[in-house]
Amino acid sequence: MARVDTRRLITQAAVRVAAQQGISGASMDQIADAAGVAKGSLYYNFASKDAIFEAVIRDGYAQLSAAIDAASATALAADAPRAVAGAALAAMRDNLDLAKIMTAETFRTDRPWAPTVEVARAAVAVRLRDVLRAARAAGGDATGAAAITETAGAAFFGALAAACLDWLLFRPEQSVDAVLDQVLRAF
Repeated sequence: MARVDTRRLITQAAVRVAAQQGISGASMDQIADAAGVAKGSLYYNFASKDAIFEAVIRDGYAQLSAAIDAASATALAADAPRAVAGAALAAMRDNLDLAKIMTAETFRTDRPWAPTVEVARAAVAVRLRDVLRAARAAGGDATGAAAITETAGAAFFGALAAACLDWLLFRPEQSVDAVLDQVLRAF
């Protein structure tokens, strides 16, 4: 029989609870109940509720980074922005509750996990900046490529996150290609 990954059960439960109650409204009792574990298991695996949500957000950004890396590794530079954007949208679509939490927490600086979020967010922004630079250079604009900064990567991420939530929550009838077309027009 496979060993149960209690930490994973807890973080997945925390996402479900926070999707319903918000992070501030989520209690350790609710997370334990949703995970199907004793409350003591939460404290055995995490020092606090803040530590749980820090892990949730860090892991979410790690999943997003992995999707970006996989897509950019297999795409031609000129096609990479679309491939990466599609992979990012798919990663967010596959865990919409986590995407909502990550998007809401990205620019919160008053949380104990803000430094962790900043490092993770910056890593995604740098990856996206590099994809945009490579695509611009592949189009023959080396000067324009060099001018693309981390801010452009952050803007690309912000556009993808907002477009994903808008798409899945308010316009689910749109195709992923239509969403990608709209986002990529800006880049």
